Amino acid sequence: MFDPSSRALLREAPDLPGLDPETLDELLTAAHIELATVRLLSREGESEPASGVIDRVRRLASTFEAYVALNLRPEQTRAAAFVAASAHQILSRVRETALDRPTVISSDAIGSSISATLLFLIADRAADAAEVAGQLRARGERRAVRRSLILSLRELATGNLTTLIERDLGEDSIAMGDSREVATDLLLRECAYVVQGLGQEARGSAVSDPDIRSRLKRVIRLSEASAVEINVALEGTVQHQFAGPHHLATLLSRLVDGMQAAMLVRLPTPSGAQAKAWADWLLSQTQSHPFLWINHLKAVRTGYLNRGRSMVMTSPTGSGKTTLSVLKIAATLCAGESVVYLAPTHALVDQVETDLSAQIGGLEAVSVVEDVALEELGDKLPPFSVMTPERCLALLGFAPELFDKVGLLVFDEFHLISADDPATSSKISARAIDAMLALLTFLRHRKEADLLLLSAMVANGAEIARWLRAVTGREVEAFDDPWKPTRQLRSCVIYDRSDVLEAVQAASKAKTQSARSRVPAQPLGLFSLISGWHPKRSEKLVVQALTDQRPPLVKNAKGKLTSNRNEVAARIAADYAAVGKRVIVFCNDTKACGSVADQINGLLAPATIALDETQEEMRKSVLRDVGAAEATFDPMGCRAAVHHGDLLPLERRLTESVFRVRRDSESEDLGLDVVAATSTIAQGLNLPCDVVILAGTDRSAIDDPSGNPRTDLRPHEILNALGRAGRAAYAATGLAIVVPAKPIGVERGNLSLPSEGILKTVFSEQDACEEVYDPIELLLDRIEVSANPDPKVQSIIRRLSAVTTAGESGFDDIVRRSLGFFRRREANALGADKWLERRRTALRAAEEQLEDPPVLDWQREIAVRNGVPPRLIERLVEAFDHAPVEKTATEDWINWLLDIVAEHPLDLTIFVRETALESVFGRAYTNTTIPKATAKRILGALKTLVSMWCAGRTLVEIEAWLLAFIRKHEGEVKQRANQSSTAQRARRFAIRIAPDLGFLCGVLGQIAAYKNAEEGGVSLPVVDMLPQMVRVGDHDRHHTALRQMTTNASRVETFGAYVSLRGSFKAGASAEMDVVRDEVTTAMLLQSFTDLDDEE
Repeated sequence: MFDPSSRALLREAPDLPGLDPETLDELLTAAHIELATVRLLSREGESEPASGVIDRVRRLASTFEAYVALNLRPEQTRAAAFVAASAHQILSRVRETALDRPTVISSDAIGSSISATLLFLIADRAADAAEVAGQLRARGERRAVRRSLILSLRELATGNLTTLIERDLGEDSIAMGDSREVATDLLLRECAYVVQGLGQEARGSAVSDPDIRSRLKRVIRLSEASAVEINVALEGTVQHQFAGPHHLATLLSRLVDGMQAAMLVRLPTPSGAQAKAWADWLLSQTQSHPFLWINHLKAVRTGYLNRGRSMVMTSPTGSGKTTLSVLKIAATLCAGESVVYLAPTHALVDQVETDLSAQIGGLEAVSVVEDVALEELGDKLPPFSVMTPERCLALLGFAPELFDKVGLLVFDEFHLISADDPATSSKISARAIDAMLALLTFLRHRKEADLLLLSAMVANGAEIARWLRAVTGREVEAFDDPWKPTRQLRSCVIYDRSDVLEAVQAASKAKTQSARSRVPAQPLGLFSLISGWHPKRSEKLVVQALTDQRPPLVKNAKGKLTSNRNEVAARIAADYAAVGKRVIVFCNDTKACGSVADQINGLLAPATIALDETQEEMRKSVLRDVGAAEATFDPMGCRAAVHHGDLLPLERRLTESVFRVRRDSESEDLGLDVVAATSTIAQGLNLPCDVVILAGTDRSAIDDPSGNPRTDLRPHEILNALGRAGRAAYAATGLAIVVPAKPIGVERGNLSLPSEGILKTVFSEQDACEEVYDPIELLLDRIEVSANPDPKVQSIIRRLSAVTTAGESGFDDIVRRSLGFFRRREANALGADKWLERRRTALRAAEEQLEDPPVLDWQREIAVRNGVPPRLIERLVEAFDHAPVEKTATEDWINWLLDIVAEHPLDLTIFVRETALESVFGRAYTNTTIPKATAKRILGALKTLVSMWCAGRTLVEIEAWLLAFIRKHEGEVKQRANQSSTAQRARRFAIRIAPDLGFLCGVLGQIAAYKNAEEGGVSLPVVDMLPQMVRVGDHDRHHTALRQMTTNASRVETFGAYVSLRGSFKAGASAEMDVVRDEVTTAMLLQSFTDLDDEE
């Protein structure tokens, strides 16, 4: 449960009788297991008797807090504070203090939530402190000074410094009366001034104030026990002490140094950055992120922020890699250079734009250039550009000059450059090749740029850093600090064999076959008290019920019990959602997501929180584009929603927005608490989450764009999904539950479990378990063995065989700088050179087998750059003189392009993936004995689909046409193609095929650009815009301009608006885009005046 860094800190705690520091992590883990199962899921507030575990935690809290306060062992203060705070955190969840009561702060004591907040800050655990501080309550506190102090402590810990420093503490009245209460208020006001002073310093509005420490010393001195002799009527001594203020001031004095060191404003200006720009940016960030975590400070000390320094960062999921990347990005922008940020998917490109805009926006706008036309980019990239590796590779190919000012490349989830483990898979990953080529091509063009590679999954980060150091000749640091601010309590579902056997016998007596196949059984959670998987140490394993319900295991056709993963996961998720926890269930495929969400919605009361105005606008746009409410993935009113690859971008944003809505802990409102997502979405999904449930440990091919068959999820995929549980300042301790693909039975009295398999993965000590393998090396090895007809392999053969204008071969340019060659050279330089020559020989033979026709050099260059056969480029060039140059509509250009392809219809799969065609056309594509005729028919269908897509037709309408087409051409089948209730085929056309058609348009744009530049052809701006227009369904460039002017634009709605305005449009295909935009703006203004006249 605890990361190695936190375990090491716990073991530094003072050694006390009966509390061995070596086993403190086990004790705290046991307490968290009890909280996450028995106590959390107890029904209707049943009070659980105090357990031995909780009693020991209570002792931890008081004992170690005393160690901190008394400063008994200064060198162990951080460790003792962390133990005490963790114990207080657990106890606060056990007690579940009434929310309508204010936090205790009096002359004699301070509340445990205040202690926990301050102790976490002393331990340099700011994220934990922020979460605990959320429990501080001022409402109901009658004395103004104490109300202000409680609020100030909460604001300091949560980083809400603006409110803190604007509070006028001097205005708080101190009611006269009881002199002890007056004195307490005066002492507590001094503490409040200290808290405010720290806030002012963190906001950069004050320098370090020595008065902070003198105030605290004064409070400690005045609140210490003292005696006063009295001689009036009575004889004796009056004892005065103020334990509450004394303890508060003592804890505050322990955190001052650490908090000041963690202040963002104290970061020195990195070398190369402009001091004023850097200082101004730091000040702007203190409003939302005033403090750095301990691993951030450790990374900064490496010097990676300085110009000329690069880093490979393999810290765990949730460890704040985004913050570290933001710091490096800001340092680069403050140096006057631009940044390219590579995100692994289109969805994450959008997420990066959203997440980083608030942090970087003050320096430069975050620009997504994934679908931006070259005409709009101009002669260089925007200062901060976000794109996928595939887009980066394409831009480097046909416009490398765009990258001339780039000073930093950030590669998020850089394990994308890795091929599958060659020991377990022979597949050549096209994505891995593109990602690796993007990195190598960038380094060739911008060798002096800094690099920041981020991944929680990579195990050989140090080797990657050495490789990049060899390639660039510059300093590259490897950073793999295991610390993270959250903890994942991991569990695997198991079953009691005797319980299952009884259930099987009971089910066998049922009257129907269906009932006999369902075997109700209680899912149990297997937990480990220690890090890693140690099945022989059964005393370190804990088994607890995950639900008091009995979702059934199901017998398959062979009579064997299956895990019934979706129903089991839904039941467990519903139970946690019912007690206010946010849950993500990762499922095998889109169908499973829908099943899980439907089951949970059937088990829980409907959501009562209404959508806000922005969400409602997004929902209306989705409804217009889809065409029927029942065909949308609508989260409104749901307790569970889906999140997978068939969602439209706006649907995805809507679901994430609704799931993120914060709810007051005192509110009884119900909202969206569960998201059922495909496991492929786990990569980079950044949502607040208490519990993650992995429903099955294998993957379906149904909606895998790469067409993988059902296979076991790789360890890094499982750990990546589990790592989503918990989130800094939201849920410091997350619960991750795995429902294995095959049920695991145990004897509870004698746990006997395998040392290998899924349990070893679930309880793995580290997230970083994926070694990066060079896809180029594996491809070359494959070529040497045999020729491969795969188009991607052929495209790499052409790229490696190409010769640059400088006379350098692609082979030398790429392979000599490859990770595989570096590894071989490190091991044996002579052997590496021999390997290289053998691969060069094999490559020549493979190139000869391609039988490419001779074409002009510039045509071959475009072919190599885009990974397509030269013959296709040659045909496009020959046909270009007959292009519809006067046409402005997307449909006209696509029809012309597809007619060219139709001359050799099997070329269809050069630019449209077969898996995409299968997912849209089904058996109308796969059931064929005449591939050429089928391809030609599909090309005709694509023309119709593009026409509908770009003419404002809804997905429901497109789906209806597709269903009729498939039924007509699927051949003799036992059961006709089913109608999709969610317009799945139309969605996949929009999400998968339309971008592929955009790729073909991009190739055409490169041909047009060459002919215009080198042969003095006519400029055709419309061609430059085609990729973007076909992807999003714009009728023409006027439609594009109209859509770009609309927030949360609906394709269907903007097409309707376009139709109403197009009588005013005159600009043709050769007009510049600015002219088109001006026409649209003018037409909209005229229409608004007309509407006003009509109203009058």
